[in-house]
Amino acid sequence: YVRILGFLVLYAPNRTVRHEVVKCIHSRKNESDLTDVGRFFECYVIIPFKKYKGRTPKPSEHPSRPSFEAVKNQVKVDISEAPKDHRDAKRKALIRDNWRCVVTGFVDLNAPEDIIAQFEQPPRGINTECAHIIPEATFFGVNPKSEENTKLDFSATILAVLQRFHYDISKFNGEKVHSLTNVMTLEKNVHDRFDQLELYFEATSQKDHYEVKCYGLMPPLFQQFVAFSTTDPEHLPVPSPELLALHATCCKVANLSGAAEYIDRVYRDADEMGVLASDGASGDVLGYLLSSL
Repeated sequence: YVRILGFLVLYAPNRTVRHEVVKCIHSRKNESDLTDVGRFFECYVIIPFKKYKGRTPKPSEHPSRPSFEAVKNQVKVDISEAPKDHRDAKRKALIRDNWRCVVTGFVDLNAPEDIIAQFEQPPRGINTECAHIIPEATFFGVNPKSEENTKLDFSATILAVLQRFHYDISKFNGEKVHSLTNVMTLEKNVHDRFDQLELYFEATSQKDHYEVKCYGLMPPLFQQFVAFSTTDPEHLPVPSPELLALHATCCKVANLSGAAEYIDRVYRDADEMGVLASDGASGDVLGYLLSSL
């Protein structure tokens, strides 16, 4: 948990996020309290971005209350349920991304004839998916708005943290989570690695130009660099650099701190373990199961 804090300070996407994390660290009177701060950021920053998610944990207090609670309570009022059907977003993202997975360059199976005609030989078609930077599931299950709705509290806490980081959460609230600034076209396996915090886009000195970075082996079919572009910035905007930077930070912090491996192990053991170990080795799993009751 303490390493999460250290890497958040080192790899914060901007000075505002770094300042907020440092402020939380300084707010703790005892050094041992830093584990609570690290646990909070793991739960409400790292875990929401990871694809492998378990049960919704019970509400947890922010290390620098009570101002945070006021922000979260307002978010609870403003948050909207997202539609689970994002076909329109996928269609528009395909048009903007030229009917290709932005990482591999492979063409979608349903690409129109004028796109296919650009190739000397018929291209290899693949199934593509609409990948979200801010996970769309953040806005699922937030109704009804009641004190007993743990999912509402969990989602509101995530968004309140992002608001404290100075992200404009109104831009991806409810149906806006399917905005083109929050989505891109990816092949299924690439999408999985992106959602599992194994792949991220590192900004270069050129606008909307990124280097593809991976934890683990870089598949040979992945392009090293990706350039987002659009012929219609108003109706078909490119993915938000700010959100891509936030996702990149989550990838770095999760992997460098060891949190990614730890989260996967605890979730996997919680699903597969029939009996807790008698020597106390299952303490992390037990803590996770209790927190979700």
